[in-house]
Amino acid sequence: MPVGKFLLLIPLFFIHSFLFAGETFHDRSQKLESISRNDGGLHLEVEQAPLEQIFRIIENETGIRLHASPMPQKWVTATCAGATLEVLKCVLGKEANLIYRYADKLSTDNPTPRLQDVWVLSSNPSKHRLPRETDHQIICGATEHSNNPIQHERQSVSEEEQIALSSLKQNEREKLSALARLSPNPTQREEALSRLALVDEADDESIRNILTEALGDRNPNVRAQAVSGLVRRNDPEKDDVLREALHDSDVGVRLMAVSNAGEDMALLEAALHDTDKIVRDLANMKLDQILRENPRQ
Repeated sequence: MPVGKFLLLIPLFFIHSFLFAGETFHDRSQKLESISRNDGGLHLEVEQAPLEQIFRIIENETGIRLHASPMPQKWVTATCAGATLEVLKCVLGKEANLIYRYADKLSTDNPTPRLQDVWVLSSNPSKHRLPRETDHQIICGATEHSNNPIQHERQSVSEEEQIALSSLKQNEREKLSALARLSPNPTQREEALSRLALVDEADDESIRNILTEALGDRNPNVRAQAVSGLVRRNDPEKDDVLREALHDSDVGVRLMAVSNAGEDMALLEAALHDTDKIVRDLANMKLDQILRENPRQ
């Protein structure tokens, strides 16, 4: 049975042992410092380590809560550096689909939003071809920035992009509309929907029709993007859209419904009975937040 080796860098020196499923995982060396913010300084090295144990280490060292459905045992070898989200995407692979939430209140010492919860919607460890010089290690690094309480990883759009996309020329909108409806590539359909949803003519019926049609797309990421787009544009049928999405066969679409539920207590309470734990966890967290802010509800 392979033995996992872990190295977490963030300065102060330590040697730890981690117990998992009757096996002990020993650090070769470990550097730690008290973390005042969850979005930087994480360096993770793992060698033939179980994915669940990697999640536990990230939780222990950052204070972030990770939520994932039960998954088959997977062993990962990787070297990942950067912000917590980037380390997760490095371990899981670029195809990983994440929803994340930042803490409601900022620290008086540090105004940077603090990452609090991450929901893993897909968790196939990275399958990149490994260069020989890395000795079977995957190397990643980057940073994370956000000020929204709950985000879908696939939806991040900068303020500059929003301004540019809100005033697309007619021919650009036509190209995006064609991609959203006709592209055989689901990623292109998803991206086109994301951009069309930002166009500021909220009553544009053609965009509404495209988003509504996409609710029936065969690809769940496209369906989730359609749900998000209709809610973003405050569609008059958005409540029905969210309720329908809550019964989708794909957990990502159901999570999109819950993350966009606002203060719809009925929808959130219905989501507490979802078959997937990560949907239930997100619904429970949002209900708790509503009750804290409005104790009389």
